[in-house]
Amino acid sequence: MEESQASGAPLKIPVRVGTMGWGYADWAGVFYPEDAAPRDYIRFYADILDTVEIDSTFYAIPRENQVKHWSKVTPDHFVFCPKVPRIVTHELRLVDTTPELTTFVRVMGLLGSKRGPMLLQMPPDFTRHELPTLQAFLPTLKELNDPTARFAIEFRHRSMAGEDIAALLAEHNVALVAADYPPMPKRLERTADFAYVRLIGRHGAFKEHQNLQADRMEDLQRWAEALRAQQDRFTAAYVFCNNDYEGYGPETANRFKKLCGLPTKSASPAAQPTLF
Repeated sequence: MEESQASGAPLKIPVRVGTMGWGYADWAGVFYPEDAAPRDYIRFYADILDTVEIDSTFYAIPRENQVKHWSKVTPDHFVFCPKVPRIVTHELRLVDTTPELTTFVRVMGLLGSKRGPMLLQMPPDFTRHELPTLQAFLPTLKELNDPTARFAIEFRHRSMAGEDIAALLAEHNVALVAADYPPMPKRLERTADFAYVRLIGRHGAFKEHQNLQADRMEDLQRWAEALRAQQDRFTAAYVFCNNDYEGYGPETANRFKKLCGLPTKSASPAAQPTLF
């Protein structure tokens, strides 16, 4: 493994940068050892990056033993940011979700201090017409009997961009996700004491995800500068990079870390040819 020094000016707040999920077969032999078992991927991942968004929890609440395993094999400083299950966001659409959400928050609480903000990713057809539903849902987050539970929410319909939406989220200290995603405006707004940035890209942009296949450095610089300009308004920032952004999430994460003045570590530099 090779570690490199930071190249940008360090931010004054903690900035954690990781990827959206970690269980990618394409990363075997590049990010993970070729012969590593998928169960061990998170252990190797956590030696390189200090946070990850848990994508698998979107599909179902994980078993308690699974969550305990994640906690056991990662270092003390590591942070998981779990996606809230789709039954809450897509099937129930935030209506009468307390039983499911309570169970999810309890199970993810087994991570202890390693549990970061939890992501509510709303479907693309969740529009301003359902604003009353959002208004009724947000107060229930305080009723989960877990004072350490923090949430971020991502909208994927442009009608959900607006000052009134931001003000509503701010009332409940829920972070409005700053998403680099085609339908949505690319801006960072403070609605919570932490920032949550998702560098998503266009779904299906690349067939394989083993190396950089696009150069979005200008976009990365803009996001890094947005964080730097507003860092006095936040206590921490979480940034997650998708494979669809530049072709290979771990390398995008390292490129962004450098812009934020953070040192980087490469898992297998010889296996990661650069295009630029």
